[in-house]
Amino acid sequence: MALERQLGVIGMKIPARGRLLASWTPPPADQQREIERPAGPGTLTMHEALYYVLSLPVSTVIVGCDSVSQLEENVALARAFTPLSESQMAALVALAEPVARQALFFRRWS
Repeated sequence: MALERQLGVIGMKIPARGRLLASWTPPPADQQREIERPAGPGTLTMHEALYYVLSLPVSTVIVGCDSVSQLEENVALARAFTPLSESQMAALVALAEPVARQALFFRRWS
């Protein structure tokens, strides 16, 4: 609908504050609400998460960085970007499925 109305779409929190990344270390269980407790580390690389979102019809993305090296990595990935095929995107959805719920940490669960 946004595209039909010629509105820009912003991709935000691409790696879900790191929760989708295989390099993420979950905080201790006693520091989390049970409903938000992650299954464990994520299953994607930043490359996969960023390229997935950039392959969607977004106008721009906002990526949080914790260090200059992360910023440099993200810039290099963006410069080298080529859109993923539908089969590549489907493979990433399947790869992220086991940890999809922990990426929704911002939702209120009943």
